[in-house]
Amino acid sequence: MAKTWDKAPLSSRLAPVLVLIAAALWGSNGIFVKVLNTAGLNGTQITAVRMCSVPVLCLVILLATDPSQLSIRPADWKWFMLNGIAGTFCFTLLYTFSIEWTGMATAAVLIYLMPSLVMLFSVLFLGERFTLRKGLCLVLSLLACGLVSGLAEGLSLRWNGLLAGLGSAGCYAVYNILIATKLRRYNPLTIVFYSGLIAAVPSVLYAALTGDLPGIGAVFAARPDALVLNVLLAVFCSVLPYGLYNTAVKTMAASKASILATFEPIAAALFGLVLFQEAVTSAGWLGIVCEVAALVLLQLPEKQHAS
Repeated sequence: MAKTWDKAPLSSRLAPVLVLIAAALWGSNGIFVKVLNTAGLNGTQITAVRMCSVPVLCLVILLATDPSQLSIRPADWKWFMLNGIAGTFCFTLLYTFSIEWTGMATAAVLIYLMPSLVMLFSVLFLGERFTLRKGLCLVLSLLACGLVSGLAEGLSLRWNGLLAGLGSAGCYAVYNILIATKLRRYNPLTIVFYSGLIAAVPSVLYAALTGDLPGIGAVFAARPDALVLNVLLAVFCSVLPYGLYNTAVKTMAASKASILATFEPIAAALFGLVLFQEAVTSAGWLGIVCEVAALVLLQLPEKQHAS
């Protein structure tokens, strides 16, 4: 019989911090990808290894801490399947396509339409109250993403990239909604384990169909450090951030968490500045200011603001 994850809820102050840490970790994704690309791995190969590493890492942790958390109710398998295929694999694949077909700037703007979708769903189906403050925070966050991603300099828009970007945003919203509703009763690592396990299958099949699967072994044979780095990518950009984010969403509203997660491109821009000396434009700095304003505003006590 499946065991309910009964850990005490986080404090209202700690949950947002966990989301911001998760967003910062997601923002570090580019650091790993840049180095792995240099080693000879492409996006499909990196994704396949990452998706296979995630369930292995989660399984080791769960077996060492509480094996009973591996039990899930048979009725919930369909939600784990949906989360693994749509919320994890399809999201990653479509986001990769969006980057390839439109560039990182456009893809980043499109993916962060996700908070709008989550907020709409939360208001319509989860009973969350829409407030002017939430709406203002959402606008500020989307504006920040656009400015940091290069919206002011103009975005490259192609129909296939647009559809892929919108699809990835929709899949990301599915993930957020499922962990806030149907999968809420489970340990965060249980969610990551089964979602990653399910996502690993189509990831490997896709790499095989594109002819990229055999090349993975050749790269790792020549560069064993690339394998270590790819596993660290799974740790720091999948297991840790998804675990933290899933934990936070069990305490705070899904719409609020999704807005806080828009800190990811801000973190990515700052990582690029510090580690790779990638210049931040004046529009980018303005975007960072907008994001900080949204984050501060979102944390003000609700009672101070009338809807």
